[in-house]
Amino acid sequence: MKLGVLIAFDKEIDLLNLNGREFRLAGCRMCELKIGETDVILALCGIGKANAAACTQVLISSLGVDAILNIGLAGSACHIPIGGAVLITEAAYHDLLPVDFVAEDYPGLTRFPADPRLVNVAESVLSEMGVTFTKGVLATGDQFISDSAVKKDIIERTGCSAVEMEGCAIAHIAAKNDTPFCLVKVISDSAEDEAHDEFIDTLSIADYLETSTGFIRKFAASL
Repeated sequence: MKLGVLIAFDKEIDLLNLNGREFRLAGCRMCELKIGETDVILALCGIGKANAAACTQVLISSLGVDAILNIGLAGSACHIPIGGAVLITEAAYHDLLPVDFVAEDYPGLTRFPADPRLVNVAESVLSEMGVTFTKGVLATGDQFISDSAVKKDIIERTGCSAVEMEGCAIAHIAAKNDTPFCLVKVISDSAEDEAHDEFIDTLSIADYLETSTGFIRKFAASL
């Protein structure tokens, strides 16, 4: 299997790349390596839906990956604390309205369900790592949510457990290409009025990198 992994930080490539080949494609820094029996392509996709969608399509069309994994950061819309995770069961847009427009093109969905087998693998890995997590819906839009009223509205419309800026675009393009995907979001902030300060002052990037790189290694090795 060849697994495409969309990541959030350059440092993740630095930490995971032992003997891999690095290259740039479609403006993305990428690294090709092997973890266990799985061929892995790490891709630094950038912020926002457009970057995420473009990077996902390149991984599928140009590099021939068989499955997509995205691990990144998100604001909390549930009980999970900063540093915990939400394992995404399905992804939705919170800023594309009316939502029925999303379903006018293939695959005809307004929400994009994650692959059950990959979700099961991710659940086992998170449990093995001792990460506090829950399963839930992801809401994606081109906006850093730092307002309690805005967050409340998004939760009411989507039923989400986490909110961020890339995941549904990744899920959408994967589904459009009939490619299985899995999304894991580590909570970086509350998505409320103090979110900017939490992201800067409370989130430990070192802890996040330990979680993300450990998860990628174990997930890829389990496929």
